[in-house]
Amino acid sequence: MNILGIAFLADASAVVLRDGQLVAAVSEERLNRVKLWNGVPRGAIQAVLKLAGLTLDEIDVVATHGAAPPAPDPGPFEEKERRILDAPLSPQQREAQLTHLRTRLEHERMVLGSRTPTYLEEIRALGRPVQVVGHHEAHAASAYFGSGWEGCLALTADGWGEDGSSTVWRAAGGRMSLLTRSHTFDSLGYFYGSITKSLGFVPHRHEGKVLGLAAYCESPQSYPAIRAMIDYDGRVKRFIGRMEHGLYVPRFENPALREFVRRFPREDVAASAQRSLEEVVCTCVADQDGGAARLAVAGGIFANVKLNQRIRELANVRNLFVFPNMGDGGLSVGAAWLVHARETGRMPEPLRTLYLGQEPGEREIEDLLASSGLRCRRVPDLEERIAALLAEGHVVARCAGRMEYGPRALGNRSILCRATDPSVNDWLNRALSRSEFMPFAPATLAEHAAGCYVGWKPEQLPSRHMTMTYDCTPTMRADAPAAVHVDGTARPQVVFKDDHPSFHAILSAYHRRTGLSSVINTSFNMHEEPIVCTADDAVRAFRASGLPYLALGNFLVESEDVL
Repeated sequence: MNILGIAFLADASAVVLRDGQLVAAVSEERLNRVKLWNGVPRGAIQAVLKLAGLTLDEIDVVATHGAAPPAPDPGPFEEKERRILDAPLSPQQREAQLTHLRTRLEHERMVLGSRTPTYLEEIRALGRPVQVVGHHEAHAASAYFGSGWEGCLALTADGWGEDGSSTVWRAAGGRMSLLTRSHTFDSLGYFYGSITKSLGFVPHRHEGKVLGLAAYCESPQSYPAIRAMIDYDGRVKRFIGRMEHGLYVPRFENPALREFVRRFPREDVAASAQRSLEEVVCTCVADQDGGAARLAVAGGIFANVKLNQRIRELANVRNLFVFPNMGDGGLSVGAAWLVHARETGRMPEPLRTLYLGQEPGEREIEDLLASSGLRCRRVPDLEERIAALLAEGHVVARCAGRMEYGPRALGNRSILCRATDPSVNDWLNRALSRSEFMPFAPATLAEHAAGCYVGWKPEQLPSRHMTMTYDCTPTMRADAPAAVHVDGTARPQVVFKDDHPSFHAILSAYHRRTGLSSVINTSFNMHEEPIVCTADDAVRAFRASGLPYLALGNFLVESEDVL
């Protein structure tokens, strides 16, 4: 059975599932160069069909998200209305909060306005049978089926989907049963996003900056007020957003919060938000009846790599799987996997690789470089040459092999350099026009990972995808200070030979030359641009960044500044 999966929200994407195996996955932003683009991803649809060697007529079913939700549950509304009425508020404050509450309930009834029906009409116009699943159902399916586990607990959390802001599922034997759902009034995504906006960043895009800032404050003074915004209620098994406290509003624009945060350094507020999020989510996981020994998670909240570390460290969690494209871009995969399971009665193949996009062709590269005027040459053993350049202290951008699916560059669309110089975070960020507060992530040879990261084990799949931080060992801190954050953690990509032979060969050659097992691996893109896709994208970014070397396919390109 051939299934085309489509996601149409932020980071719209398309995937092809052939007889249960994920064979192609592409985000539209990589093609149209508009970061986090939303809509029906027509370019990505054509791209994945070509990669899979299929025509649209050969697709048996199209799987997507956006199922009509149940009617708004009046329970959360009545509960919050009662809290507001009982809270010690002035008449003006009480009326303002009640008005907002009623407006929000009406918004819930509208459910994404007219966008979802329009997008679904466009998808049905493709002329193939369409099956539509729920937003959080697709997130949960991506986590469950991607893990490869026969059974587990699945937790989703984000801003909101048509059916809530967070869900918990019990999954076994290819089936998922919903245990609990948190209302959009109680959104962890809106909580963290509103903090992001109040600190002057762009929500749904710059939450990582808040995470990075949080490490610079150990004892935040704003914590009591920030912590009061959200909670987990063990009686009803769901998250709670406390609007009656005056700061929580289930949307990004929050004037009261904006005024409040002006009283504190932004590092203080960021630390309070991060600590609150960790506490609330970990309380939820620890509270699960029947345990969460195997926990699979998806949804934008789990782009927070420090949160994922805290979950992994819980006593009742034996193993944690984070779906690598945890945001709405991953809905295409979850929907496709879920429809496969329903239609065939069989589990789909678990996630084997993220190298699922286009690969620059040899002729494409040759023609581009011939007309570019750039100095270049074909190098027979390019992995060894890249390792030698890195060992000499040079920076090398790399565009080779199939493009990675998801938000992380994992060696094929990466910028690589030594991890021994902490100042790299300043000068390389300037070259890429970035303003970041976290250090670049390390790529580490699997053979040496246990000596670099506290508690690391080979079965911890998130370490292969840069979706979780680890406390660093003294060896890692000494050998790779540029990759270690001020709190002593790093967000690694642990590289196994079976996962990526070429990238593993680069790291192995680097290790032979230096005795060091890690290099810096950051995404190959300029600030606020999507990661490069084509050879042409790579050349344009290479020129804009002023980097010295570009490994493009089997060619090594040198800038004019290289003597």
